[in-house]
Parts: sequence; structure tokens; C-alpha cells
Amino acid sequence: MIFAAKTTLSALIALLVAFTFDLDQPQWALLTVFIVAQPHSGMVLAKSFYRIIGTLVGAAVALLFVALFAQERVLFLGALAVWVGICTFGSQYARNFMAYGFVLSGYTVAIVGIPGALDAGNAYYVATARVTEISLGIISTATVSHIILPNSLAPALWQAIADIRVSLANYALAILGDGDLARERANLISRTISIENLLASAIFEDREVRDRSNSLRLLNTSLIDVIGAAQLLRERLEDLRRTHEWSEAEIDDAVVEASGAVKAWRRGEIDGAGLRARLLQACALTSIASLREFFAALTAYAEAYEADASGQRREPRRVSFTRVNDPTVAFWTGLRAALAVAVAGSFWIFANWPRGSTALILGTVATARLATMGRAAPIALAGSLIFSLATIPAFVVIEMLLPLASGFEMFALLVAPVIFCCALLMANKRPEIQLIGFLSGLLFASVGLFQNRMVFDPVGLLNISIAAVFATGVALVLWSIIAPESPEAALHRFRRVARRAIAKVTAPRSRIGLPEFETAMIEALDQLRSRVRLDRPDEVAAFGASIALLGTGRALIRLRDERAARAVDALGCTVEPQASFLERRYTQLFTDRHLGVFRDAA
Repeated sequence: MIFAAKTTLSALIALLVAFTFDLDQPQWALLTVFIVAQPHSGMVLAKSFYRIIGTLVGAAVALLFVALFAQERVLFLGALAVWVGICTFGSQYARNFMAYGFVLSGYTVAIVGIPGALDAGNAYYVATARVTEISLGIISTATVSHIILPNSLAPALWQAIADIRVSLANYALAILGDGDLARERANLISRTISIENLLASAIFEDREVRDRSNSLRLLNTSLIDVIGAAQLLRERLEDLRRTHEWSEAEIDDAVVEASGAVKAWRRGEIDGAGLRARLLQACALTSIASLREFFAALTAYAEAYEADASGQRREPRRVSFTRVNDPTVAFWTGLRAALAVAVAGSFWIFANWPRGSTALILGTVATARLATMGRAAPIALAGSLIFSLATIPAFVVIEMLLPLASGFEMFALLVAPVIFCCALLMANKRPEIQLIGFLSGLLFASVGLFQNRMVFDPVGLLNISIAAVFATGVALVLWSIIAPESPEAALHRFRRVARRAIAKVTAPRSRIGLPEFETAMIEALDQLRSRVRLDRPDEVAAFGASIALLGTGRALIRLRDERAARAVDALGCTVEPQASFLERRYTQLFTDRHLGVFRDAA
């Protein structure tokens, strides 16, 4: 309710300012409010920052295209298609709202450039007006979100970090044989990515988060290190059971001691130092290097967690999540966006459709936005249906009720309930309900054509709705026939990412380090997880093998960096040369086995 009320207030303020200063097309300010609105103020600020940057870049490029190609529609549309394709390609290599900035710089060229090309003499004024209207929507939303009942991301971030301690303990117990491994593993991977995304947005609103951002990323990297160490350990223990090498005296006692220590840490009975002491006792009971590595990684995270919670300064080493975007996927995404512009533009030229420019703009926006969303084809299908159905209430409000209104007060009284209902749907926790609210709001802002002196045109409203359905239909067709998204495609994508990462690990002069490898693999695993169908055993097996590669790569990096025959691990336990050799040989066999399973499944 609070989010819906704040979004409605932001929209009305933006429209009031636009009407007061007699801006050219106030509907762009309203449209921007729906696009920028987020439940948390940090997300609004992050999204607004990148939207302004993308808008300014897009407006500059639009003026360049108008200056060069305004007299030739084919060249203009060709340049527009290439630019949108490049920006969409670039959006696949950015994270969080940075990707949105790339997308904005793409379709802002269409928003500014197409009206500018149709009226080349006033292109500069058109560009200035669009930038002003968009900036007005951004400023209005950011101001209301930050001042009126602000919902900060920082508490959610601190709570997520606190909660993940229990999740990590449950995962560690599952690895040691006491819990549902698959469920705990998926939960931990998802929470790890969630914390990184929260951190990326909370930086914009909280000074403490900004000051501790690198420390928090180091903490997240330590968490990923535990996941990597755990995977190889799990496979090692299962291999020992299969080959009947399980030594009750050497391993079972260590596992029991470690499980007790982890449970005590989960309950808060011991801190990081206490966990280290208990795991040192377990370490003395076994010579298995992978078990000791797991103990060391878990202890390192526990101590880092305690240090961060107490506000201690950590080492100034910079760390960041490594991007794992696949150039092949990015290429197909950029190609779809470019073809969307080409198809809509060609239809506009050959059919001489009066609303063809609107369809082209909406088609560009739809395909560019779909590039940053998962499951684009179903979303495009849902968008076509939502636009069709939302036309009815929009028609009633705009063409039947607004003509009876006089003054901004009556206008706000009629428009506010529609905006509030759309925002209320956007605040729902179910993604499909959020989508209905978001797309309904976009349609209402697009067909409203709100002005100081309204011109009511029922035929024009229906044509804009048809243009919106046409635009999402084009996006649906392109996403369905050109490299369509599927679990099989996701598996092939992860296979390419994994092969590149493993190749960098095993290269003679590799530069990839453990944090870079682990963060890249975790992000790729989280993307793959959303595509795996649980009713398909082959996909489940492939996902298990892909997770195992995380542990494999970690072990290979450890072995690659090992210089002495007798090494001392992070817990202070001496690793015998024979044990180190056996672990190295096991890791090689483990890698070959899981790469084969993953290749067969993918």
C-alpha cells in the first residue's frame, strides 16, 4: 500500500509540474515513473542514476543520427537498428542496473530520434523536451521515495547477511551427511547472488554500506569459497564410500566432531574463534586434504563474519564479482533487438501506417527491455494479452470520464485510482502479478497522451494499443524463433562458461585467481538453476555435475598454486606429500568424470 501510494504521488507531482511548465509531452514523465519505481529507495536511486546516464547518451546519439540521416529513412532506421543491437549486446556484459543504463541508451535513440527525424528542423527541441520529461519523472520518483517513508535497502542487506549464517551452517551439515543437500545448496547459491544484488543498490543510499562495500564483497567471496570447498569434499567422501576406503576411526570421528562444532556455531554458542578451535580438533583426526580445506574455508568465513559484524577494518584488497556473460548469447540478444527495429520500421514504411512510428518506438523499448529479463518469450506473450485487455479500462477512463473533468484536481481524482491500482499490482510478491501492473501502467501512460489541453481521440487510442500489441508480438516472434531460450540452451551456455573458466585455471600461465573463478561460476550456476526442470533426471544430473565443477576448479587452483611438497593449510594443519599427491590425482579423475557427465547431459 505504501509503495502504491508513493508511486501515485510521484506520478501526480510529475504530471503537475509538466502541466505547470507546459511541457511538450507529459506522458513521458508518467511513463518514467512506472519504469523507475521500486519498493526500496536504494533501487530507485540506482535505477535513476543509470537511466539519466543512458538517456543523455541516447539523446546525443539520436541528434547525431538525425543530423546525418534525417533525409533518408532507410539509412536512419538502419543506423538505429545497429545502435540498438550494440547497446543490447552491451547490456549483457553489465550487472544490475548498469545493464539497464545500456538498454536506456539504446531505446532513447528511438524515443528521441524518430520524432526528431520526422521534424528535423526542431530535432534539438524535441530531444531537449524528451530529456526534460524523462528527468522530471526520475527526479519526482527519487525524491518521493527518499523523503516520504523511505524504505531503505540497508536493513534488508544486514538481515540477509545475518540469515545466511544459518543457511551456511545447514549447508555444511548437509555436506557432512546431515540434511537435504540439494535444497540447501540451491538456497545458499540464491542467497549469495541476492546479497550481491542488494549491495549493488544499497551503495546508493547508505554511507555505511559504501564504506564497507569492499569488506562485504570479501565476506561474500569467503562464502563462495566455502561452497567451492564443500563440493569437492562431498564427492571425495562419496568416492571413499564407493571404493570401501572409508575409515571409521579417521573420518567418521572427524565428521562427528565437525558437525557438532557447526551446530554449536549455528546456535550462536561459539564464535569464529571457537569454531576454529573445534575444527582444529577435527582436523587432527583425518589426513584427507579436501576435508581440511573445507574446515579452513568455513573457519575463514566464520571469522570474517565476526569481524564484519563488529565493524573491524579488513584488508584493503579490492574484490568484485566476475562477469560470466556469454558472447554467443549476447550476440543473439543484440541481433533480436536489431531485427525488431528493422521489422517494425519496414512495416511502417511499406504500410504507411500513421501509428507506425509509435509501433517502432514501442517495439524498440519492448525488445530492449526483454534483454534484461529472464524467460523473454513468455513475458512477451503475456505482454500482448495484458495490452489487449488493459485497453478496455484505459479507454473508459481516458475517453469517457476525462472529458467530463475540469482542472487538475478533477483530472487527478480520475487518474490517481488507475495509477494506484497498477502500482499496487507492481508491489505484489508474485512476478506474474507484478508484470500485469507494470505493463498496464505503461499502456495507460502511452495511450493517455496527457496534455494541458487534452485532445480526445478514441481511434488514436485504439491505434496506440494496437501498436503496443504489435510491438510485443514482434518481440515474441523474434525471441521464439531466433536462438530460443530453453533448458538445453542454458546447459550449453553454462558448458561454454565452465570450459572457459577451467581452461583459464589449467593454462600454463593462467591469470585467473580463486575469487574470480568462484564468483564467475556461482553467478553462472544461479542463472542455470532457474532453467533446470526438476522432472528431468538428465537436467538434474547435469546441474549436479556443473556444481561439482566449482569444487574441481577450486581444487585445481589450490594445486596449481602449491609450491612446496609439504604445505601448511589455512587451519595450520600439515598436509603430507603423499596426501597432497593423492588429492591431486583424485581431482584430475574427478574433473574428467564430471566434464563427461555434463557433456552428455548438455
